[in-house]
Amino acid sequence: MVLRGGYYETHCGRTRYCTPATMLFHAPNQDHRERFGGSGGRSLVIEIDGAWMNQTQECARVAIDATTVFDEGPLSLVGAKLYKEFLSSDQASCLVIEGLMLEAVGEIARTNAARDRRPPHWLEQSRELIREEFLKCLTLSEIAEAVDVHPVHLAQSFRKFYNCTIGDYVRSLRIGFACRQLRRPEIPLLEIALHAGFADQSHFSRTFKKTVGVPPSQYRREMEQAVADEAD
Repeated sequence: MVLRGGYYETHCGRTRYCTPATMLFHAPNQDHRERFGGSGGRSLVIEIDGAWMNQTQECARVAIDATTVFDEGPLSLVGAKLYKEFLSSDQASCLVIEGLMLEAVGEIARTNAARDRRPPHWLEQSRELIREEFLKCLTLSEIAEAVDVHPVHLAQSFRKFYNCTIGDYVRSLRIGFACRQLRRPEIPLLEIALHAGFADQSHFSRTFKKTVGVPPSQYRREMEQAVADEAD
């Protein structure tokens, strides 16, 4: 999980630029290369024990054998919770971290399965539109009109292929955006809340805590403390 800065990631012949909130899962035996610029970067890296992964896949009857990258969405929020627990390190953290890793593996498996099914081109277009315009208040009808399908068909297809509603996806994009903004201490919470598309700071705080597990003010303090610890 990229926490700060950015870098170019190359795997399977494809190169992409990774930014804060990008989550990457590298499948076993798949080579990858990272190239950092002058500003460097900072990431949280979790090495998964092979026996644990094998047992998990056997229990769930899923195969996770492809490198997967998530720029936004539900898995980025799982990553934020993982980092919070990594910083907490209390007696329950190990148990919570394992639960979050199971959730992450489940999301990866779902994504790989959806890729095998290949969503229709218009549905991919709709998700790209949402990714580009998530800070605006797009309605379901507006998105459906942009890709020329019925709103009900769009909603049903989106949930089928991406395992979440359009509303849930927009909310995860906004919270991911807020997580990145909270790492900049000069930006007031109210400004972040309004820019992220929330009605007010109170609504933002409630949604953020429900999604990430801590209020935005606490998340910001933990990020600042992590940077200070790194500097020491």
